[in-house]
Amino acid sequence: MHRVLLAGGPALVRDAYAHVIVASPAFVLQGQTATLTEALTALTPTTCDLLLIEARELARVPWVAAQVSLRLAAARTRTAVLGTIPPAGLPLLTEAGVTGVFGPCLEPDAFFTALDAVCRGAMVIAPAPSRTPPAPAAHGSLSPLTQREREVLALVATQPDNTAIALALGVSPLTVKSHINRVMRKLAVSSRAQLVTLAYESRLIVPGARTTSGAAPSDHGAHPADVRPDHPCPVPDN
Repeated sequence: MHRVLLAGGPALVRDAYAHVIVASPAFVLQGQTATLTEALTALTPTTCDLLLIEARELARVPWVAAQVSLRLAAARTRTAVLGTIPPAGLPLLTEAGVTGVFGPCLEPDAFFTALDAVCRGAMVIAPAPSRTPPAPAAHGSLSPLTQREREVLALVATQPDNTAIALALGVSPLTVKSHINRVMRKLAVSSRAQLVTLAYESRLIVPGARTTSGAAPSDHGAHPADVRPDHPCPVPDN
């Protein structure tokens, strides 16, 4: 069973998530704290498998402070955010170590599928972003990419590391690294987190659909159905 700790956000929201988690035989609720700071005080790799942070908790403090807290949490356990995250905020969260972003309207089955995938090492964004951010994705399209490079991009978004991608493609990790570097140059991005965001925003990866290579997403890449979120994630002022 996966052990879950809830942190931050309105007490009623935490209680609602706690009620849903307690009802699942696959998860154990370790507790809940009013703030992320309180959660960090008791958080160790042996006490929790997944820390769920309500998005409004991150908006309560300056983004620099929130990012430091997220990095500390991610160093101790897998970390996910509950609530609406605008596309521009996704790279900021993933670069801080967050591996799950769950919209507030997920049905229980989809919610637990997402939780389980993150606990097993996947990065899950549910729902997938539904609009294009200002840049660099606003330019668009994935038209500069070859079919092979599109397959690599899809696997970057659904597999935990280059070794898993290499196994899926039947090539060496060094070849995968070369493909990823070319994709980053063609799409004018500077981080792997931005590639994950682009894979969703371009609809290369669609929740519940098959990957561009024709293979079903792995257990590490479960993506529940789309929902329409309703409250924002912090974005730094500078």
